[in-house]
Amino acid sequence: MRKKFGFYPRPLDFDAGPVRIRSLHDLDQIVDSVVTCEQVENGWFYAPLQRVQEFVSGGVRTYPFSARVFGLSKTHSIEHEVVTGEEHLDFHVWVLSFFAGMRLTTTDAGFLDGTPLKPGSLVDFVLVDTELGRAVELAERFWCSNRGCPRNTRLLAAAIHALFLGQYRQALQFEEFIHLYTAIDACYALTVAQRRPKGSCSHAKRIEWMCDELGVVAPAWAESAGGKGGTVVSGLRNSALHEALFLSEPLGFAVHGVDTGENLTLEMIALVCRLLVALLGGKDDSYLQAPVNTRQRQGLRLS
Repeated sequence: MRKKFGFYPRPLDFDAGPVRIRSLHDLDQIVDSVVTCEQVENGWFYAPLQRVQEFVSGGVRTYPFSARVFGLSKTHSIEHEVVTGEEHLDFHVWVLSFFAGMRLTTTDAGFLDGTPLKPGSLVDFVLVDTELGRAVELAERFWCSNRGCPRNTRLLAAAIHALFLGQYRQALQFEEFIHLYTAIDACYALTVAQRRPKGSCSHAKRIEWMCDELGVVAPAWAESAGGKGGTVVSGLRNSALHEALFLSEPLGFAVHGVDTGENLTLEMIALVCRLLVALLGGKDDSYLQAPVNTRQRQGLRLS
């Protein structure tokens, strides 16, 4: 089975086990047509304005708001020798998206609101001494290990999607927070499915438990004080999702970290990246245990 996917602005040609990835022959022309489009601003492609055919004089009307869901030209193809179905190939593209650090899709309209056009934009790591072929091998191993539980592969894809949604440039901080927390929750659900702990964890204890299981250092805002005490992030989550309050204000009227130097959502992005690498079988302890409270991009070795 073979599918086209995109958008990826660089040549990508390799074989990894049964998976074969190739650049389309007109890659350069496709990339040029996208990056020079009027919807590109500071390296991001934004959803175009809606154009709707109306039965009035003038014909097509352009509405002053975006269509939100949109598509981009395909740039590459993926082929699998022993594929189990379309979802198998789609899963590979999700994982490739994560390690490439930008949204890739096989669908005709797989983008929401906006997407970066530069690889590495949506993750905090840079692959070191390895190619994306190793990422494809990890994806294939994960798929085969979870073949009997398709929900696990969908959870992983959902976590990647939520991680990307939480970085939309026009989002308010509370929107970023909610998307990133759901990405953490998806990682937790997947960790539970794979590790099968005894009993259940409250939201206040989930991140600490998950980090301990996966060999990731838990950030300070996810550490519980013991007993029935909550954490910074679980408290924000509870009030935002259950009471429509963010930092004791209606959603959108308060921002975390003002005048403190803290950047909670940036740290949440870094944490989700580490959790996903660990869940996919990445073993680089220097990356998994690196602090999340930095803007520095981390080197990641998958081999």
